[in-house]
Amino acid sequence: MSPTISRFIVVVVAVALVLCATGATARARKASTVASSNPLLAPWSGPYGGVPPWDKVTAALVKPAVDASVAEEHGEIERIVAERAAPSFANTIVALERSGRTRDRVERLFGVMKNNLSTPEVQALDREVAPELAAADDQITFNETLYKRIAAVYEGRARLAPEERRLTERIHDSFVRSGARLDAAEKTRLSTINQELATTFSDFAAKVLADENTWVVLGAEADLAGLPAAMVSSYRAAAEERGLAGHAVVNTRSSVDPFLTFSTRRDLREKVWRAFTNRGDNGDDHDTKATIARIVKLRAERAKLLGFASHAHWRMDDTMARDPKAAEALMMRVWPAAVARVREEVADMQAIADAEGAKVTIEPWDYRSYAEKVRKARYAIDQASSSPTSRSRT
Repeated sequence: MSPTISRFIVVVVAVALVLCATGATARARKASTVASSNPLLAPWSGPYGGVPPWDKVTAALVKPAVDASVAEEHGEIERIVAERAAPSFANTIVALERSGRTRDRVERLFGVMKNNLSTPEVQALDREVAPELAAADDQITFNETLYKRIAAVYEGRARLAPEERRLTERIHDSFVRSGARLDAAEKTRLSTINQELATTFSDFAAKVLADENTWVVLGAEADLAGLPAAMVSSYRAAAEERGLAGHAVVNTRSSVDPFLTFSTRRDLREKVWRAFTNRGDNGDDHDTKATIARIVKLRAERAKLLGFASHAHWRMDDTMARDPKAAEALMMRVWPAAVARVREEVADMQAIADAEGAKVTIEPWDYRSYAEKVRKARYAIDQASSSPTSRSRT
């Protein structure tokens, strides 16, 4: 090779290195700028190892925070992959464990938000973000160089301390169960499935939530029979919030369960109970049957790709039971005793109903109401008077 060509190659390499460094610096500056302006990306401060900044969480901050935290995590993975030293527990397993901490914080904050403030804006955000996060996970799992480093540490795990060996095994097995050993075409299909599942789960949650955003109106004074004053106030507030006259039992567990416990209007208990148990099963735009069928189909295909007989086999493989039959066997050992106990409890309820001359057969919408009566009769405990909302404050 001539000196001229050698000098030319050296110059090209030097320029390439400068460009890479410049690009990395630009990305780092951009990430730093986003982090400084987005409180969701900041480490948590305060007692107990840090307190989540709930007062600063808004929907508008979530997507930029997700993008920045995913980029940061991928940068951390790239540094592990680029490590020139031989794979070790410290430079591979520990480094992997320490990666993604910012993303973990962001996901936890958004998880609480979407489960407690599911506005249309948050639902749309979840549908957008969920498949992106699934794709980000797959990008890490399917990184062949990263997996090779993990596998190398795994192969030499006999030399590790017990805790280190256990962590190495858990990480290695998780990568394998998530498709790290699949070929390129299989990985592409698996990633597509994972992203579609993420979107479909968001759709399912949105449909159930839509049905939970319905209510049963209590329009007459007689509809409030048996309800404690604090509960009447909360149902009145729910109606006012929705621009309704009277009172409203919103179709959520926190609203439904107390009504089923204290209302003496059996007809309304049945109406409220049926509305709640039929969420997502009303044959309308919010019906979830087709969504569930799609989830089942995708799960089955994913399990087959990963070498499992079914989704249940894949799911149980990482548990103590290991096999669905073992889990089913345990449940069937408990089942007869559980059924017998339920029958005893229903018999206790029926005895009180008969003593009252109610002339009814205990139905599911009666359980909570009559369970409360059994509790009062047997233990002299009145749940209404002992609840936090009914206690006097000093």
